[in-house]
Amino acid sequence: MDTTLTDSPAPTAQSETLYPVQYLRAAAALVVMLFHVSVLSQETWGLDPGRVDYVGAAGVDLFFVISGFIMAMIVARAGRFDAREYWIRRIARVAPAYWVITCLVFVLAALVPSLFNSTTADITSLVASLLFVAVDTGNGTTVPLLVVGWTLNYEIFFYAIVALTAGLFSDRRLLGASGVIICLVLAGIALQPTNPSLAFYTDPILLEFVFGIFIFRTWSRTGSAGLSFTPVIVFALGASLLALQWERPLVDWRAFYWGVPAAAVLYGGLGALRFRSRFLARLGDWSYALYLTHLFVITLYIKHVIPWDAMITLPWQAHYLIMTVAAFAVAGGYYTLVEKPLSRWTLQRLSRRLPQACLPAGTAREAAE
Repeated sequence: MDTTLTDSPAPTAQSETLYPVQYLRAAAALVVMLFHVSVLSQETWGLDPGRVDYVGAAGVDLFFVISGFIMAMIVARAGRFDAREYWIRRIARVAPAYWVITCLVFVLAALVPSLFNSTTADITSLVASLLFVAVDTGNGTTVPLLVVGWTLNYEIFFYAIVALTAGLFSDRRLLGASGVIICLVLAGIALQPTNPSLAFYTDPILLEFVFGIFIFRTWSRTGSAGLSFTPVIVFALGASLLALQWERPLVDWRAFYWGVPAAAVLYGGLGALRFRSRFLARLGDWSYALYLTHLFVITLYIKHVIPWDAMITLPWQAHYLIMTVAAFAVAGGYYTLVEKPLSRWTLQRLSRRLPQACLPAGTAREAAE
């Protein structure tokens, strides 16, 4: 499988360099969770809103850079690029786990609306969410039913651009995909669209996928088997730039303030994080499930567990640790019981419709199991 926000690395000749990507995926999901812990804590307890750990949201930017990197790696592989097989794998990995959570949110919003601040059981929002389409559902925003799903709308949009340029125009270097994204961003800057959907699909955050593509092209030429000080320095620099912005509010040009340091973290991490850890790699496997489920865990804990007399006196470090362990435990369960089986089942079902010659090594075996 492929290593994006939703995928895990396949055993390949380059699998050694993909271990760092697993670690970074786990770290990215964790800091996004901690960002939401910070925000929800401020909202629930009326604390100092200026102390929100905003840069935790940069975990999303790291995910996007990683996605660009992995899509570039997939398209660059030897052999014919088959757009149908590409889409089957993308849908099998992204959609089932997300659809389950989205439908759960819809049901809860319909039955217990008091659980949500603004989410409502709206059919239009449900359909748009399930189709990964960023449309204005009537409130002036394109936020899907599951709030964190906005990132998946960008992911699917990026996948579509890759499929178009690589599938129709044999753009195996993704130069065309990069050009399309850059043109969209420039159009957004020039036109400043007021339509929420147009603003969404021309946002500069799209450039982070291009950063990932560039990193793959660079790393495929400069990466080496031995440890070099250059990646270590780049990794430390990127991490430091993010740390220095810990309480910097969300900005329009997050692709510059957070995307560039995130790109440095990925490039440097590919060389600096070469050790192998099954535990950390497993956390990387759980990162998509963590991303999808963590809001439920931390909301329950912050609003209903902390107020207990036995809990409210604990130091904040203890609360953060408890929430982190609980969120990863739920993510591990969701990955094992829902995400992985549904992804495998979907892949098997859809792969049966492809000629066996179109399937890569291993896919035919997976479809037969």
